[in-house]
Amino acid sequence: MQRVRRAVGLTKLDAAQRSCIICKQCLPAANMLRLIVDSQGQVWPDLLHKMDGRGAYLCMSEQCLSSCSDKRLQVLKRDFTIVLPQWEVVRERMIDVLDRHLERSFSRVRRSAATGRDAVMHRLWNNAPVLLLLATDAGEAITRQVQDAAEKREQAGLTYTLMLVVDRNWLGRMLGRDQVAVAALDSSAMIEKLKQYCVWFGRMKVSG
Repeated sequence: MQRVRRAVGLTKLDAAQRSCIICKQCLPAANMLRLIVDSQGQVWPDLLHKMDGRGAYLCMSEQCLSSCSDKRLQVLKRDFTIVLPQWEVVRERMIDVLDRHLERSFSRVRRSAATGRDAVMHRLWNNAPVLLLLATDAGEAITRQVQDAAEKREQAGLTYTLMLVVDRNWLGRMLGRDQVAVAALDSSAMIEKLKQYCVWFGRMKVSG
């Protein structure tokens, strides 16, 4: 059994299933945000699933995040001693931990990132799968050019993922620059996890 698990690249976290405290949907724990409650009844996000103690899980879907509230957190009282209200504080903690983790993750891939319209257009014709990061305030002209180039890439049978991110200032900070309207990264296991956290961060920013 151990040989099979290693062969398919599974870990205990990948295989474990957990139920979302909001929607009750059962999903792999690795695809959910873990929450822990400390001895003072405060809720903290455990992004890397490494904190001691029992945890609860959020699926991080748009629907669950938009409906999350102190009333929804009441469910934690079944298993934990929790202080309420605190959802707005928890939300800010989640945004903060995601932002800090994303900055560290982006620092590892900055050198390989194509930034700016011309560099991104060139990267789009590589054969490797590409993650496109487009700032919501990139501007109509750049947005249209990137979307047109991405469509041509798809027509050529090359894969890509186009993701909208907060703004040029945020993307620039992630990539160690002043402002970046568009960037491209070759896909990898690290980039896939980074992509998940970018989605979560974007949803948290608009869920308040």
